[in-house]
Amino acid sequence: MEIRPVRRDEAASLRELRLRALREAPHAYFASLESEERLPLSSWEEWATSRDKLMLVALEDGAWLGMAGASVHPDRSGTVRLWWLWVAPNARGRGLARRLVEARAEWARDLGAVRLELAAAENNEAAKALYQGLGFVPTGERRSMASDPARAGILMARPL
Repeated sequence: MEIRPVRRDEAASLRELRLRALREAPHAYFASLESEERLPLSSWEEWATSRDKLMLVALEDGAWLGMAGASVHPDRSGTVRLWWLWVAPNARGRGLARRLVEARAEWARDLGAVRLELAAAENNEAAKALYQGLGFVPTGERRSMASDPARAGILMARPL
């Protein structure tokens, strides 16, 4: 299994992977499938070209099996936000989600960050368990989910 940053020429593949994740687990994400489908290709390319963002992809035998993004928090110095963790159903149970989180943590450390933050759907017990097992704790902050404003997400954080 190879984990590496997405390349600019892979923007269309990244888009397809993200839409696949939203179709497979719409309840797990703050964004909706419809909103992500409307994004221009340049939005996907930005994940490969921005110095303040990272998008990792996991590949095996040429198949894209997972992704995980991170970005420098615009308002909280020393903080990196984690985004879009997803592992294909046929690749789950092999520690890939953990590897993707830790690879993003390494990137954040290299930037000098001291804290990671993420959001998880309040009712996504599997995600919350994964993150808690990796040292994340709820911050007490909540926000409604754009994908379904009737649902809430919780913010979690961990020091680096």
